Amino acid sequence: MTSDDIPAGGPDVSRPATPPAASGSDAPAAPRGASRRTVLCGAALVSAGAVGLTATACGESGGSQPAQAVGEPVQLGPADEVPVGGAQLYRDEKVLVCRPEAGEYRAFSAVCPHAGCVLSGIRDDVAVCSCHGSTFEPATGEVLRGPADEPLTPLELEIDAGDGVMTARPQA
Repeated sequence: MTSDDIPAGGPDVSRPATPPAASGSDAPAAPRGASRRTVLCGAALVSAGAVGLTATACGESGGSQPAQAVGEPVQLGPADEVPVGGAQLYRDEKVLVCRPEAGEYRAFSAVCPHAGCVLSGIRDDVAVCSCHGSTFEPATGEVLRGPADEPLTPLELEIDAGDGVMTARPQA
């Protein structure tokens, strides 16, 4: 196309340009790009993939199932690992132990009640679930910031008088 082929008012942009039909054929050329059906199918697959990634992020260790809270007694380690005035997360055992003062210990399930993720750590004296941002007070298990709206589940904690090893179990 040359400048002589463009009408005086400029090119007609009211409809998209289509390539010329194949020589010897009066049939219109096939449209370019993806069909509506292809786009919608692709969008459905992307959405399904995003849901799968979200569910995977919420599982115990990357699985799509929420973590299970402590069901049987589980040994944690020596009680003196927990600092006075602080807390210790036993992530593999799914238990959070706090020691508000010398000689006082409390234990909670480290499974977030919002979506079943295991807490990710303790930052600035706050227990954190990094799946969706919920935070908890380690000394009480109370929710500090949602989306969780239930506190951490309390556990019974026994400290062996001989070796000082802690054992957590569900409350009776």
